[in-house]
This record gives sequence, structure tokens and C-alpha cells, in this order.
Amino acid sequence: MNLDEMTFEQLCELFNYTPKGRPLTNEEAAELLSFAPNTLEQHRHKGTGPNFFSPPGTRRVWYSERVLLEWLASGARSSTSEATVKACA
Repeated sequence: MNLDEMTFEQLCELFNYTPKGRPLTNEEAAELLSFAPNTLEQHRHKGTGPNFFSPPGTRRVWYSERVLLEWLASGARSSTSEATVKACA
């Protein structure tokens, strides 16, 4: 099944994830992705991580559960020799 065709429920099942039903903090998002929070922050600063929300005038950052699961699924490969998509610097 194509990633674009997967429902949120299918993504949750794919990664054995129980949704919280709300935006996730940086720490919660990092835990979902099995990253250290600092690693997720580095991806955000480089523009290579999942999309996030940061309301104007705040320093807070939140992530959508669906966006995190889609970003994780976008790295699916069937072989280590498959080309990966590199972000533009």
C-alpha cells in the first residue's frame, strides 16, 4: 500500500503506536521516533525532520502524530542499496 493511501489507524498499526490524540512535545515526538530529543532538534534546525508547529511569539514546538508516523514511514526501504532522498542544504 502506498504511504499516501494509508490511514492514520493503519500507520498506528504499522508502528504499534497508541495515539495520544493531541499534539506532541519535542520530548514526546523524540520518544515516538526512538531519538534523543537533541537529535530531533538538530533535524528541525537543519530542515531534515518532520514538519512541526510553533505558534508565533512562542518558543514552543509541537508535532502532529500523523506527520511523525508519515515521516517515519517515508524512510521505508526494501534494500540497503536503494537510494535515499537527501534534503537540500
